[in-house]
Amino acid sequence: MNKLLRLGGWAFLGLVLLWVVVEIVSVVLGVVSWLVSTLVSILVVAVLLYLAYLLVSRFLGGNGGAKSRSRSRSREREKIYE
Repeated sequence: MNKLLRLGGWAFLGLVLLWVVVEIVSVVLGVVSWLVSTLVSILVVAVLLYLAYLLVSRFLGGNGGAKSRSRSRSREREKIYE
């Protein structure tokens, strides 16, 4: 009977240690999962912002300011020659 109680105690201790290990692993995996989801969310937002920038720059003509400056200079030159 004494040997049976000792074996049962070791089995109970093993189950408790296994439970503790499983809890630690679940916490670590939870933190890793949170980090990965946060990084993926930031990456998706960055890609969407970049695509929005490309669309806006394409529809607005990109360097429209430089073109308008050169046109205004050419108009000034035309006025001088008139």
